[in-house]
Amino acid sequence: MNRRVTVGIVVYKTPISELVPLFNQLHDTPEVVQVLVFDNGVSTALHAEVVRRGWIYQTEGRNLGFGSGHNRLLARLGDYPQADLHLLCNPDVAWEENPLPRLISYLDTNSRVCAVMPDVFGLDGARQYLAKGKPTPLILFGRRFLPRAWLTKRMDQYELRKLSFDRPTVVPIISGCFMLLKTAALQAIDGFDERYFLYLEDYDLCRRLQKKGYEVAIEPRAKILHGHTRSSYSWGWPLWWHVSSALRYFLCRPRKS
Repeated sequence: MNRRVTVGIVVYKTPISELVPLFNQLHDTPEVVQVLVFDNGVSTALHAEVVRRGWIYQTEGRNLGFGSGHNRLLARLGDYPQADLHLLCNPDVAWEENPLPRLISYLDTNSRVCAVMPDVFGLDGARQYLAKGKPTPLILFGRRFLPRAWLTKRMDQYELRKLSFDRPTVVPIISGCFMLLKTAALQAIDGFDERYFLYLEDYDLCRRLQKKGYEVAIEPRAKILHGHTRSSYSWGWPLWWHVSSALRYFLCRPRKS
C-alpha cells in the first residue's frame, strides 16, 4: 500500500491519555505519510508526544477554532508531494478495522467525488447518522429548541435515516469528524472558511466543494467509532457558536475561492 495520506488533527485541551489510542492507530496505519497536529490549547505534553513520534506540531498560542486550525495544517501539505489525499480526523475517533483502504478505493474509482466519510458509530454501538441532507433553518434551529417529536419526519429525512448502508452513496453533506479528501480539491477552495469558529464549517466546506463541481459521499462499508458529544446542546459559548454559525450559513454568501 502506497503511503499517500496526510492526516490533520485539531486539538483543544484533550488529555494526552485520550489521544494516545488514536495516535497509536495512526502510527500503525500503512497509508499515512505524515500526521500534523494543530494545538488550540497549547499543551507542552502534547507537543512532546507529537514530536516524539516524528510528527508535526503547530500552535499559535491561542484558540483559533476548528477550521482555522485545519487551514494552518493545510498550508504545510506542500512538504509532502507524494500525498494526494488528506484526512480530517477528530481526536475522539477509533476503529476496529482500518477504514482507509475502502475510502481510498472509492475516491480512486469516482472522479467526481472529492471527499468521502465512513459509517460512524458511537461508543455504545449506535449509528450516529452524520451524513446529512440539505439543512433548512427550521431543521437547524428546530432541533435545538423544539421537541424532536414535532419534527420527526423532517429530521429523519435530514439525517438520511432511510439511506442504504450497504453501498456508497453521494449525499449533500458529510461530517468533518473523519473526512478523506482529494488534496487538490481541498486546495482549490482554499480550505475552510475561517468565519466559522466552530460548528457547520464542514457543512460550508461541502457546499463550496459542490459549487466547484465536486461531489461528496459516504462509504458505509468503512466504519469508525466516534466519541461524539453534542456540546452545542448545552448553554453558554457552545450554543452561541452554533447559532452564530447557523445564521452565517444561511444569511452570508459562501466565501469565494
